[in-house]
Amino acid sequence: MSNNYLFDKTYLPLKLMNNKRLFVNKKRLEVLKEELEDFLNNNRYMINKKFSEQILFSQEIKTNNEIEGYNDDVKIINEIIKDEKNKEITSLERRRRIVNLYRGYKYILGTPNITKDNLKKLYKILSKGLLAKEEEQRMGNYYRLDPVYIYHSLNIIAKPDEGIKSELIDEYMNRLLNYLNENTGEKTHTDYYIKSQIAHFYFIYIHPYYDVNGRTARTTSMWYLLNNKAYPYLIFNRAIVLDKNKYYRVIRDVIKFHNMTYFLNYMLENVKVELEKEHIINSIESSINYSLTILERQTLHYILTMKSLKTVCDFTVYYNRHNDKKKVREVYQEMIEPLLDKNVIIKDRDTKKNMFDDTKNFVYKINEKYVDNNPVLIKRLKL
Repeated sequence: MSNNYLFDKTYLPLKLMNNKRLFVNKKRLEVLKEELEDFLNNNRYMINKKFSEQILFSQEIKTNNEIEGYNDDVKIINEIIKDEKNKEITSLERRRRIVNLYRGYKYILGTPNITKDNLKKLYKILSKGLLAKEEEQRMGNYYRLDPVYIYHSLNIIAKPDEGIKSELIDEYMNRLLNYLNENTGEKTHTDYYIKSQIAHFYFIYIHPYYDVNGRTARTTSMWYLLNNKAYPYLIFNRAIVLDKNKYYRVIRDVIKFHNMTYFLNYMLENVKVELEKEHIINSIESSINYSLTILERQTLHYILTMKSLKTVCDFTVYYNRHNDKKKVREVYQEMIEPLLDKNVIIKDRDTKKNMFDDTKNFVYKINEKYVDNNPVLIKRLKL
């Protein structure tokens, strides 16, 4: 491809505070768009509302919260969804975060119109019980009344970014809502996904609230995808959580250079990898003619994410990075052993060290006879 794509700027009806309009280099996204559409044409089962509900509950509740640094295990999420008032499951704050997202997802599933008032209702659901008293008192009818600062680094010396001036929020949010509700020529599921991610970025840029901005931005993008039946792409939170540092970096790059292509390229590439993982997991489920449990699906997802051959101890380290910490024995018994029993994963070889007691640690791999590793479809995932 020549460098002509650098000059192929499509300007969006969305501006930044410096009056620079955002733009997209559409030619740079063409190969990715075509790859995704070909993939979906060969995985029609994903273009189904049932698939979206499977994704929303509980995996996307987990990953939407995990982007913000909350590592809730899907097992706990499922228990809370089934019994919201059970105080013995976990802390009040954790229950509140999970229940809020669950109710928020139920709300967007049943509410077709993304309007200013409906967005206000969604935010009330997502933020219930999570805001400081001062923040609640300083909220306007729709949006915040004071400045808000966005920390992008663990380095406390790094200067935080600032959300747009509070007096401009209404104007900018109206621009965003108009953009979401206008027909701007979307024809494919991937076109709708691209538009949802432009809105995702712009919502975060505006930062209209004191807190819960990221979760509201991502949930609003999911709302748009549901309204336009772009069901496969509801998986996008899972793509972010595995590459969070780059997520925040490309957001800042867009603000600096006004080029949405950085963010869109990141979101398209990463969601393709996640869709390929779903294809592999579903091919395994079809091959064994057995419905995988949510923990079994999570285990396979982590194995596919880790790549190459790994040990049970390696898996435990990775698991503990994304969930409440557990000992090797517990992780092995809950996640690895059930798939070994079903021959979905198999032992490759023992290591010299024990993983607990006198039980040898070992290298495992997914049983290839159950995997559809079609190179036409699996282009970015390394098995």
